[in-house]
Amino acid sequence: MTGTLRSSARNPIAVAIMGALTLIFLVIGLGGGGHFADAFHAANADAVVSVGGHSTNTRDFQRIWDQQKQKFQQQTGQDLTNQFLVQNGVDTQILDQIALEQSSMEMLTRDGVIPGPALVDQEIKKLPWAFDKVTGQFNQQQFLQGLAAQGLTPRQAQMEITDELAVRHFGYAVAGGFQAPWLSVALNAAQGTESRDVSYFIMGLNAVPMPAQPTDAQLTAFMKAHASQLTLPELRVITVAKFSAKDIAPTIKIDPAQVAKEFAFRKDTLSKPEQRTVVEIPVKTASDGAAAAQKLASGEDPSAIARSLGVEAVTYADKPQSAIADRKLAQAAFSMKEGAVNGPVTGDLGLAVLKVIKVTPGAPATLASATPQIEADLRQKQAADQAYQESAKFDAARQAGAGVTDAARKAGVAAITLGPVTAQGIDTTGKPNPTLTDKILKAAFAAPAGQEGDLEDAGSGEYYAVKVEKVLPPALPSLTDKRPELARAYMNDALITELKAKASALVALSKKNGNLDAAAAQIGAHVAHENGMNRLKAEQYKSYGREFLQGVFGAKPGDVFPAGGQTGVYIARIDAVHAGDPQQTAELTAQIRSRASQAYADDLLTAVQTAARKSLKVTINQTLARQTLGVDQALLPKGPQKPNSAAK
Repeated sequence: MTGTLRSSARNPIAVAIMGALTLIFLVIGLGGGGHFADAFHAANADAVVSVGGHSTNTRDFQRIWDQQKQKFQQQTGQDLTNQFLVQNGVDTQILDQIALEQSSMEMLTRDGVIPGPALVDQEIKKLPWAFDKVTGQFNQQQFLQGLAAQGLTPRQAQMEITDELAVRHFGYAVAGGFQAPWLSVALNAAQGTESRDVSYFIMGLNAVPMPAQPTDAQLTAFMKAHASQLTLPELRVITVAKFSAKDIAPTIKIDPAQVAKEFAFRKDTLSKPEQRTVVEIPVKTASDGAAAAQKLASGEDPSAIARSLGVEAVTYADKPQSAIADRKLAQAAFSMKEGAVNGPVTGDLGLAVLKVIKVTPGAPATLASATPQIEADLRQKQAADQAYQESAKFDAARQAGAGVTDAARKAGVAAITLGPVTAQGIDTTGKPNPTLTDKILKAAFAAPAGQEGDLEDAGSGEYYAVKVEKVLPPALPSLTDKRPELARAYMNDALITELKAKASALVALSKKNGNLDAAAAQIGAHVAHENGMNRLKAEQYKSYGREFLQGVFGAKPGDVFPAGGQTGVYIARIDAVHAGDPQQTAELTAQIRSRASQAYADDLLTAVQTAARKSLKVTINQTLARQTLGVDQALLPKGPQKPNSAAK
């Protein structure tokens, strides 16, 4: 299965993939006697996660990994290697999430939660790309090609759409039929309306003496005590000859005559067709259609109308006519005026009511409007050709006996020496080097010192060769080179230790006396009071910091607790807790019940997933997953790992 971490049901790309799978079940006859019956019985021999009839193979895992990796890179603004992500446990997290999701799928299947043909039929109407743009008819070959491009087999497709619908409707059933108990909601409301009186003082960083500058002996002992954190990993200095279409493209100038010639050839495909935003509500009878059309014309919410009929509204946002799956409905929608409602309309797949929300006229392509895209396409093609030609010259020179640096020079490219870097591509400043891809790093850390590699094809117009200049084994940092940094770390560690001890002593004294006065006087601080603190107004107390607020609203009357703050450590005491106004509590209870019910339903669904994960036998092949990512396991930290596990 694709195992797209079904939080991806909210991901537009995943939704398109999931919708596409519907066609297999009904249109090309999956299961009994369809065109692909044999495919249903093929075993998934390269599963990285499997439970019962559900599994995720290496290709699907690679797709999931690439999606998550892209998100991490967007969040950090840095290129991250597979080796670096695996070393930080990302593969384990993704595999566990897939196992959790697939366990719940398997449980629903075993319990008979399986969508019927009518539900699948509704999904078909959401799919544009499996229909011929000219005839509007379903095109089996086109659909199978699209399916193959996404790495999906008919068997995987059938299971995927079945699972997606089962989970969706199971979630609807739980959320729609569950109400949080009044007592539980009332208790939450009571906590929200209660108020708390707090006394506190601040122990500044000057409450303990600043540690003295450490001696060399102290720093050496500190390094040994923290060797696991301070030991530098193996580092390498490498020379890279790189031939990159991506790097070459910005340097290429495009001849306007080429652009004009390409435009003449591609003009029809570059024109923009008329686009419309259309709402479609499937209906079962003409009377239902008439009623739905009347409500839709009066301005009622399409989703609400559809739910009242037991169906889901389908919205085509800014789509051309060819994107609407049902040919007859598409023709009707594109013959209506903006704002018009029509229905019931008889389509190829059944009755429906239509409303045109917006009309965007089409526009024929012009040379001016198409030039940027054509230039980009031509530039990429020429860059790929140039990268290939340069790499061919380099390869010929290498085969003739030239080293990496000399062969690159003969190809007209300068080899660059980089490092020292880790196996994750991190340099000595802690930053990843964007030049070093996963494949380059894998080659560099697999070769011995002095070895000169041959040309490698990385795909998409990218080629490279690597020479390992030097290998630096794992070692503690040099005291001479890193003394300032080590001294700061030592002094910071010592200061934190002293502050914790002082805070503990002040808390103990305050508990003994039943107030904060003596403890505050000991360090020359003054006791302050904050009365009537209320959870519903927590935003106005945010300057105290999260740790302080957690202590205030989590402790019992009389409790004394320390909490870190921006200027030091709070020593605080809960003096009193006052019940809220009964009327306000009752009103809040009524207001939050719906939200509380949703939270309870979410927790219940999570509990179902967890229970399924624990009760079913799940097999995770982490070794295979890491091989799929091209990660060198010999370079990972040593420790108790379970690359192949089965749990029941």
